[in-house]
Amino acid sequence: MVHFNVPDMTCGGCAQRIRRAIAQAQLPAGVEVEIDVATRQVRVPGQVEDDTVELVRSAIERAGYKADAAVSPASRRTTGGCCCASRPVTPVDVDQDGARQTSSCCS
Repeated sequence: MVHFNVPDMTCGGCAQRIRRAIAQAQLPAGVEVEIDVATRQVRVPGQVEDDTVELVRSAIERAGYKADAAVSPASRRTTGGCCCASRPVTPVDVDQDGARQTSSCCS
């Protein structure tokens, strides 16, 4: 996931201007964009190509807003299926109950 911090997006009107600019950017098929005024972010979920990131950034800037892109830590995961998969595993006593033997919150 890539997200853009858009510090000057302060209201629904700002989000609408950005949404229109992105709609005109002709993004590749299947690419969706989420706009969150509360966090002042525009997000592109999933794996995205560099040219798509640049299209979204250009659209935001064309609408009159500053856009700082950052790759979400979730997309940098190398193993496991959740945020806790990268935590160090602590050895457990085999006599403990099953709930305490897991190394992540999702397993």
